[in-house]
Amino acid sequence: MAMFRKIALVLITVVVLLAVVGLALPRQVHVERSAVIEAPQATVYAVLNGFRLFNRWSPWADLDPNARYTHEGPALGVGAKMAWSGDPETAGTGTQEIVESRHPDLIRVNLEFGDRGKAIAAFTLSPEGNGTKVTWSFESDLGMSPVARYFGLMYDRWGGRDYEKGLARLKTFVEGLPKADFAGLDVEIVETTPATVAFVEATSSKDEQAIASAIGGAYAEVGRFLAANRLKQSAPPITITTKWDDTGYSFDAAIPVDRTPVKEIPATSRVRMKTTYAGKALKVVHRGPYREMTSTYDRLMAYAAAHGYDHNGAPWDEYVSDPGSTAEPDLITNIYLPVR
Repeated sequence: MAMFRKIALVLITVVVLLAVVGLALPRQVHVERSAVIEAPQATVYAVLNGFRLFNRWSPWADLDPNARYTHEGPALGVGAKMAWSGDPETAGTGTQEIVESRHPDLIRVNLEFGDRGKAIAAFTLSPEGNGTKVTWSFESDLGMSPVARYFGLMYDRWGGRDYEKGLARLKTFVEGLPKADFAGLDVEIVETTPATVAFVEATSSKDEQAIASAIGGAYAEVGRFLAANRLKQSAPPITITTKWDDTGYSFDAAIPVDRTPVKEIPATSRVRMKTTYAGKALKVVHRGPYREMTSTYDRLMAYAAAHGYDHNGAPWDEYVSDPGSTAEPDLITNIYLPVR
């Protein structure tokens, strides 16, 4: 019995000693890793400022293919929230919510892991060379548990490995997005309503003069059709892009009208009638010469990709200004990109 008491006393002493040492260990855990991404800061910030694209680069996305994800709140910025539920041994359950969004250099995220605790993660962005330096950090309070504090000694190794993997995936993903810098681009999310239009299908090379000639000729055809059918233009003319690539430009030159023709349109008519797209779209106001619209389109496409919008139809241009009576610098053209 005396031997057992001695063993018990030793064990108790060891446990007490371990507890005392554990309580002397750091209560706060900090993990931090950085990477430079060859992309504009606006692009990186947009990808991180919500959870729409999170699983495209997350180091944990492939831990549990059957995990369920739900989203709440706004798509971007403060209040954007994602919850997940999966295998307790791999993905586990938890939530993450953006609690601070300071454009263009800081995003702070509140993490909750159920009974496994809470933490704060942050993404800090800064220009570096032609790219963007991203610093991903993690902070957690381990409380008074000596066991938790012992595990805290491993956080930098375990968490750091995941953060390095995540930043590598983020780098690959973001560098694969369109390169145009959309910083300062004023994009509006709108719900468009359908319009009845008379239109002609047309094609052109991508030469500026050729495009102007093709659009002018197409609108002349539509104008004659409107006059012959006593239709009235009800809104600015539009061109709906059906193709824009190395081989040229194809489009529908369309004019919104007040009604459909009373008479049936002959099958031989080049002018047809249709209803335009109705639904969500990204809208940008382009100010200036038409030849500069390609740059605006490049920036809009980069914006859509970085914010996780999928294209949902052909984009179109609405010519608010009359080029015959408006100076080039003052021309206003609304660009619409259907998305979902």
